[in-house]
Amino acid sequence: MNLRLLTLCLLLASFSLEAQTFKAGLILGLNASQIDGDDVGGYSNPGLRAGIRASTMLKNEKLQLDTDMLFSQRGSRPSANEVNIIGLDWSFRMDYVEVPVTLRYSDWYVEDGDYYKVYAKGGLSYGRFFRSKHSDLSPFRNIDEYINNNDVSITAGMGVYLKKHLQAEINYTRSIFPFYVRQVGLPWGRSLIGYFVSIQFMYEI
Repeated sequence: MNLRLLTLCLLLASFSLEAQTFKAGLILGLNASQIDGDDVGGYSNPGLRAGIRASTMLKNEKLQLDTDMLFSQRGSRPSANEVNIIGLDWSFRMDYVEVPVTLRYSDWYVEDGDYYKVYAKGGLSYGRFFRSKHSDLSPFRNIDEYINNNDVSITAGMGVYLKKHLQAEINYTRSIFPFYVRQVGLPWGRSLIGYFVSIQFMYEI
């Protein structure tokens, strides 16, 4: 299944739809993540988000297809307020290779630089889980062998060009399926679904 999903993402990336121009860029940013079902709240777990982007400019000059290849850290951690209440601090980090494929619509044309200033985007993302890290008090220390290595998420976001080749972008990403499904006899009693907000910068090369 994971090979088919990755192949689909790559095909979407290469399908030009009468494309006129290709662009590429370097991405660096931060994820603020949370897990539905972990019994804590808030986007309290920061993680690295870094990689590359390939963009296909479509026939309509306001549309482009973006495909990213990212190292993306997700997970969960209690907020400072929850740590004060329960008296315990722990962290659970999950490392993914992530391939978002999104359609972007741009507006606010800047004549001097020949580019559009703002944009909105949405699409799907495939993620491949490959590693986790737990603090000593993490309640999820024993679930690694039950984690689904493949993830499909919906993602949406918006961005602004700070300069012609420098973009700032914010995205919301949520998994469609749980990465851990509750079953009798397994170490955690609730199904777990990941989601996160990401803030990133991209430099076009």
